[in-house]
Amino acid sequence: MVSLQHIAVWRELRSKRFALLLVTLAFCLVRARDQPNVDVTFGSTQASIVPADILLAVLALVALWTVARSSTALRIGLAPVAAAAFCLLILVTGADNGASAFVSGAKVVELAALALGVVVLLRTAGQFEAIVDVLILFTAAADVVGVFEFMRSGGRQASFLGEHDFAALATLPLLYGLARVLVGDRGRRTVLAIVLGALGCILGAALASLVGLYLGAAALVAVAAAGRRLTLSRLAVVTAVVAVVTAGTLVIRAGDLGFLQSWFGKPASRPGQYAASWSQRLIYAYVGEKVFTAHPLLGTGWYGELPPREFTAYLPAARARFPDQPASYFPPADKPFIPQQTWDQILYELGIVGALTMLALLASLSRAAVRAVRTVTGVAASIPAAWLAASIGALAGEGLFGGTPLAATFWLVAGVVLALSGTTWTTTQ
Repeated sequence: MVSLQHIAVWRELRSKRFALLLVTLAFCLVRARDQPNVDVTFGSTQASIVPADILLAVLALVALWTVARSSTALRIGLAPVAAAAFCLLILVTGADNGASAFVSGAKVVELAALALGVVVLLRTAGQFEAIVDVLILFTAAADVVGVFEFMRSGGRQASFLGEHDFAALATLPLLYGLARVLVGDRGRRTVLAIVLGALGCILGAALASLVGLYLGAAALVAVAAAGRRLTLSRLAVVTAVVAVVTAGTLVIRAGDLGFLQSWFGKPASRPGQYAASWSQRLIYAYVGEKVFTAHPLLGTGWYGELPPREFTAYLPAARARFPDQPASYFPPADKPFIPQQTWDQILYELGIVGALTMLALLASLSRAAVRAVRTVTGVAASIPAAWLAASIGALAGEGLFGGTPLAATFWLVAGVVLALSGTTWTTTQ
């Protein structure tokens, strides 16, 4: 195993500003609800202030101060503009929906400070490795808790993160390890990242993150092929690891794939025979589509969780469309509608304007990821494309909420993509 005293994170803690970034990242990987909090009154609602909130505010100030002192610290391009527009849209529409919606939106927007901090402060290969170290250490801790709980109860595990957050986090060090394989490194750090990441992906058993792994692995292979580093043996290792994660995930989630049986298998012999969690997601997506078509331009405005008045009118149509599904699979008419995935949440809460803004952000990040392939050598060359692809997949499994590791990793990845696309250093570790 890699000695803990020799990992990069300890060296990089000597820089106060970068140490702030690493500590902030660590706190953002812990769910806000599990952190100590102080409740403050904000309008007609209560806002819980946790350590991550304070650290994010300080990080944003430090990053902005650094930008003010150095004209080269932040390049103004489409990605920062699109990110700022997306965040502003959340805040403005949330404010229009009331204090509770504004607080919900602010919790999402504040995580963009992670992206800003990474873009401004990430400058060396050692600092990049330190960020990876934080991800590996958190994945290892989550794996330990997940394995213990799996031995007690079996099934997919949330660990201390939540199932989707767990799998999304674990995918990042896993892809990092596979990137090392594709540059010819099969050392202990490579093995550690792959084993810990693969175990976390399997235990979290999130199908959206599995899709993200496929997308990320495909990006890694494409970059390796373009750089003429792809060999049969390296491709075989990547394929084998992805196959193992796929098999483990599908074994754990076999009971949740009823919608595939209903589409391609024998006709159901009784109502609800093939009901499963992804059947419920289809119902929620249907209701969300009805909300979007009623408010196509700007959606309902940001809420986070939709109040009943925004969706209950469409429940009868949903029950008519899915008559064989259990009543418990439909959104309760007296409780908030909890988004099941980010991409349709953006559509029905922010409308076409929000969707176009996010598309602009993703397109600019994709261009930056391609640029990183040309400007960075070594392991980090393929990380922007792989991590961005994985994040796009993972966000299909959960709504965009503040105080969640999934939202934190999305903004982290955005920052890493932009930071690496503007560097010329080499990673060889």
